Formats: sequence, structure tokens, C-alpha cells
Amino acid sequence: MHTSYEQRLEFLHQFLDGAEVFNTKLSNAKIIKGDGWEVSSSGSRFAMFNQSIIQTSRKEALDELLAAIASTAYPSDIRLVGPAIKHMSALMEAGYTNQGGAPFMLWSADNSVDGFTLREGLSVRSLTENDLPKMNEIYADVYKMNEEMIADMQQMLFASNKDHAYGLIKDGEIVSVVNAITYKETVGIWNMGTPTTHQKNGYGLQLLKHVMKTHKDMGSKNFFLYASAAGKFLYDKCGWITLDYLPYLTKPQTDS
Repeated sequence: MHTSYEQRLEFLHQFLDGAEVFNTKLSNAKIIKGDGWEVSSSGSRFAMFNQSIIQTSRKEALDELLAAIASTAYPSDIRLVGPAIKHMSALMEAGYTNQGGAPFMLWSADNSVDGFTLREGLSVRSLTENDLPKMNEIYADVYKMNEEMIADMQQMLFASNKDHAYGLIKDGEIVSVVNAITYKETVGIWNMGTPTTHQKNGYGLQLLKHVMKTHKDMGSKNFFLYASAAGKFLYDKCGWITLDYLPYLTKPQTDS
């Protein structure tokens, strides 16, 4: 299923199109495109929140990409797609480190979630800006973010009416969170997290399946995400497929 490079690239562009619309809602965001590359900067001080893609082996493209990143005044992580793997050595010479292949995953809406219902004692509600303190607490716990990272990421939450945040509730407490960015018939899943004290209870699976069913019923067709090594097991269980492993590079940041 979806084995050709052309098919995988089409899905990646669907995902990037949705992310681009989301980023345009951020006051400091910059999106720069070239021949076979794209920089999507949220304006964060941290490279993890600014993503660049290069998908061509064209030699000049790498210099163009790095110049575009520099023009934003913010660092950016870089993902290599297909023939762009050719630039790996040059990027490492430029100070970037290879973080390995990040799974790019897809769920094409099917009937597997039609009969899904939450376990007894669980409920889901849409989160609002009033929930930010608790959400930030969960992200700090799950992703080991410091206060500065949390501050930058917080600006990205609820930036658009297409950005939905959900919380799984048990005994009045948020025990898992996830965000879903909607664009046309696609959904981008991000920032899924379950506090360490509530892990190993299946809460992430319950929340994700609820969100998959909710947005499928709303007409969404294709769901996308970049998975972590730890999270991939959950997405596999929920019927997601891995379209590709995209080499992911980051450049160590130094205090100015």
C-alpha cells in the first residue's frame, strides 16, 4: 500500500500544506520555498519548532536552504526526503547531527474505528486556553521541555481555529492530551502526551482512537504525523502505516 516514491511524496505534501496554513497564523512565522526545498519557521528560538525539508539531490539546493534558514534569524531542524539523502555528509560537515530516521506515518480513514467507544470511566473534552497550565505541565513532564521551550510552544497552541486540542479525562483529571490540525480533508496529529504517572494504562490509545473517529466522522480522509520511537508502537496498534523513515538532522545550539 502506498509503496511508490511518488505516492509517499504526495502524502508528504498534503501534510506540509496543512502545516503551512497553520504556521501562517503565527505572528513571527516565515515560510520560504525554493526548488526542491522548504523552510517553515514558527519564529521559535528552538530548532525543534522550526522545520525545514529538502527533497532534491541538486547540489545548490542545500546552500539555498541553509541561506534561507539563516535569513529567518532562527535555527531549524532539517528532514531529508528521497534523493536529498545525498546532502547528509555536507550537513554533518556544517555542524548538523543525524538523529536517525523519523517515521512519517499515515492513517487513511477506514471502518476500523466505527464501533469504538471509550472505556467506562473515561471521557474526552475539547481543551481551551484555560487548560494551558495543565497542558504545559504535561508537556514538560513527557517531552522534558524547559520553561523557555514551553513558552515558545505555548504560542503555537490555539493559534488557529483549525487547531483542535483534546484531553482524556478520568476522575476529573486530564490523563492524556493530543492536538489535531485540520486542513481540507487532512488531519495532522501532534503533541500527543500522557503524564508519566498515568502511562501504561492505555490512555493514549483511547484518546487517539476517539480523535480518529471524531475527525473521520467529520469527513477527514488522511491523517498524518511524525512519530517518535516511543510513540510508534501506539500508532501501529491503532492501524497507522509507516510511509517512510525521513533522516532528521539538528544543529546543537549554543547560548548566546
